[in-house]
Amino acid sequence: MWKLITRRILAALLTLSILSVFVFLLLYLVPGDPGERILQARMNGELPSSRDVIDVMKHDMGLDAPPQMLYLNWAKGIFHGDLGYSYITRRPAATILHESLQATAELVLVSLLMVVIFGLSLGMLAAWKEDSRIDDLLGYFAILGISIPSYVIAFVSILIFAVGLKILPVAGRNGILSMIMPSIALSIGGAAMLMRMTRYNMIEEMRQDYVLTARARGLSEWRIFTGHIFRNSLPPLVTYIGLELGGLFSGAIIVENIFAWPGIGRLLVDSVQSGDVPLVQACVLAIGVIFICTNILVDVLYTYIDPRIKPEGVL
Repeated sequence: MWKLITRRILAALLTLSILSVFVFLLLYLVPGDPGERILQARMNGELPSSRDVIDVMKHDMGLDAPPQMLYLNWAKGIFHGDLGYSYITRRPAATILHESLQATAELVLVSLLMVVIFGLSLGMLAAWKEDSRIDDLLGYFAILGISIPSYVIAFVSILIFAVGLKILPVAGRNGILSMIMPSIALSIGGAAMLMRMTRYNMIEEMRQDYVLTARARGLSEWRIFTGHIFRNSLPPLVTYIGLELGGLFSGAIIVENIFAWPGIGRLLVDSVQSGDVPLVQACVLAIGVIFICTNILVDVLYTYIDPRIKPEGVL
């Protein structure tokens, strides 16, 4: 187990190193001197009028160094929690990112909980009632959920619950009620896909020889269904749930902007539009870390869920 975790952490560090290089290069995609932009952000947006004074200050702060040295200094700052300063608000990017991540974490965790609860339970129901009317109805729901984009679901829910019925707030982060529509829009597609995967995997397991053996031993159908079939169906479902966690962060970029939810998705879009490079860098790095940590967690969980998989054999 520890060998697996060590290998995954080393691979994650390599991936983050490569990602950090591309993120740092964002500084050079914006016209102008990167050193001067950093200096201007640290000085609350005002630079001295004298060119000589600017050059001296850049030299004292190490901002006139070659790009490779600037990268090393920037990467060193990341390890100390220094992600730079926003070009617009002049606040530390780490502070702004922390505030946005809290809002996004609330939305994503609620959405993931909805995906898991509805996806697994409805998938199990569809498998239990295979080829029945209930199975057909759930299949139609899954097709609709997978086919309709999250932003369409968001606009429709606004028209129904905010404009029409006036029972839910249309935007903002103001308690549990304001979280209902964004989490529904974010989770329906994932829940529908997980439901289809759960149904398919469990039906495949139901046709295995060990099910006949369990019945011959006198075990009840419900115990076989939940204790054997469902357990053996879990590994690919766990993989999807782990990937869905990263997908929810990606989908949050659209949903948060529709509902004016003050999360990392909205922060990323606003930062790109305003050219606030430090915040763009912070958002991209944070999303990359989330994806990598999710993959490590899924690999570790694999060894606990499926005893047939040895830690040394997990890729």
